[in-house]
Amino acid sequence: MKDSLHIAVAQTATPPESHDEALAMVQRAIDSAPEAELIVLPELALCGYGEAQRVERLAVDQDSAFILEIGALARRAGKGIIAGYAEQAGATRYNSAIAIGPDGTVRGNYRKVNLWGPYEKSLFAPGTPSPVMEWGGLKLGLLICYDLEFAEAARDLVLRGADTLIVISATSRPYSVVPDVLVPARGYENGCHVVYANVVGRDATFDFIGMSRITAPNGSVLAGADDQGAAIIAAEVKRSTVDAWRAGHNYLADRRPDIYRLS
Repeated sequence: MKDSLHIAVAQTATPPESHDEALAMVQRAIDSAPEAELIVLPELALCGYGEAQRVERLAVDQDSAFILEIGALARRAGKGIIAGYAEQAGATRYNSAIAIGPDGTVRGNYRKVNLWGPYEKSLFAPGTPSPVMEWGGLKLGLLICYDLEFAEAARDLVLRGADTLIVISATSRPYSVVPDVLVPARGYENGCHVVYANVVGRDATFDFIGMSRITAPNGSVLAGADDQGAAIIAAEVKRSTVDAWRAGHNYLADRRPDIYRLS
């Protein structure tokens, strides 16, 4: 039985100005990762992060023709795609991650729970926790950027069965502590893989740090990018690695929820 997934991260540098440019960006990521079964793009990759007017202009419903075209790209390539976009649901806008399977159908849609600062709070409403998705013998949970800075968000997904956290991000300077410390720490304390897809370079407002990475349950980096430009990184993520690590480091079983106040 398959228990692994070859995952690629597309660290993007230039925000798209249109849906056509966003589709071309996704196609480039597909072409650059021929062995990948799943390709992950950063937070708001399909509309760019730091320019509010562009975010508003490119916001779409999850059932829109644009999302269907992303699905068609996935289906033709036979690859899954997870990407950040501005989701317009009626009068409400969310900072969302769409998860599309290799058959082109939507497997999950996560709306960011922990919105960062006045900029995001002026543009988006908060969502609800991610579903845990069966995917290639693994179980994936989604987080978006600032969510990772709340240990309980990652722990909630793992307690619901996730063995791999997909974290799409637009982390900017000076917060290199996130990829350097928090990404491996969340994996270590939960005994899970972390796939961190970040933006790199400057836009109208922010200077993004890149440093995308894929980490193992022991905190080691399986693949990593630097802070200098767009990149593709990839690694094979295995459920057996999770099981082996947890056999000797079972923080989940050793928790004491009976003595800690959680609210």
